[in-house]
Amino acid sequence: MTVGPAIRMIATDIDGTMLTPAGTLSPNVRAALHEAVAAGIHVVPTTGRPLVIATEIMDALNLDDYWIFANGAITWHAGRSETVRGYWMEPEKVRSMITSIRQFVPGAGFAVEFESEAIFERGFENLVSVGPGLHLVDDVAAAVTARVQKVLVFDHTQTLDDLFRKTELAVGHEAVPSYSGLTFIEVAADLVTKAMAVMELAEDLGVDRSEVASFGDNHNDVSMLEWAGRGYAMGNATDDAKQAANYIIGSNVDDALASQVRALIAEHG
Repeated sequence: MTVGPAIRMIATDIDGTMLTPAGTLSPNVRAALHEAVAAGIHVVPTTGRPLVIATEIMDALNLDDYWIFANGAITWHAGRSETVRGYWMEPEKVRSMITSIRQFVPGAGFAVEFESEAIFERGFENLVSVGPGLHLVDDVAAAVTARVQKVLVFDHTQTLDDLFRKTELAVGHEAVPSYSGLTFIEVAADLVTKAMAVMELAEDLGVDRSEVASFGDNHNDVSMLEWAGRGYAMGNATDDAKQAANYIIGSNVDDALASQVRALIAEHG
């Protein structure tokens, strides 16, 4: 049964939504997303990951349309290998932000994401897998000389909720902090969210908000779950993601994304 206009665009989170709990791409999910593309639906992976650490999933998924990275800071066209839209923070602003955050969290460590690489302070390698394009530095603030997509804040002595609250107080209205199930806070430029990037891309493509379905599982997905005509939270989602969504589906253990995408394709047809 159709519950609204046929869906013409799917914006889906990757980790915790598209991928299994083990971080792998199910062949069933991959097939369903390609079926959606074949049906004329724009499938837009929308992730907190920067491009530099998303290449493996990009290769596995092999979608040549639009991708949204860094919680909305970068909209990328994979087929053309080009940035369609980007929102950046200048080095001076990043250095000032780090100084402010350190006043609230004296023990904080930092990492920053540039367009094609990232730098991090010691301790961050214990939180993520460090591969090509990620470089250790003594002091991130001193090493920032180019514009930045995101600032990452970590402190193993703080709970994630406390670290988020203190980071939010430190940056005020100058930036947007969020988190995605990992043990650090991600800070993007003011007003930059997944919802903003999805909204702007939908406008580019002539797709109405009511024709957009979004899928997510965590705090950084809340904005796009609220904005889309239909927001679907995973069964394994955080409480705030579930509250933001119109619907709650099964978990990423059960390939629930694939099942719901196929239901949307049936409506589209």
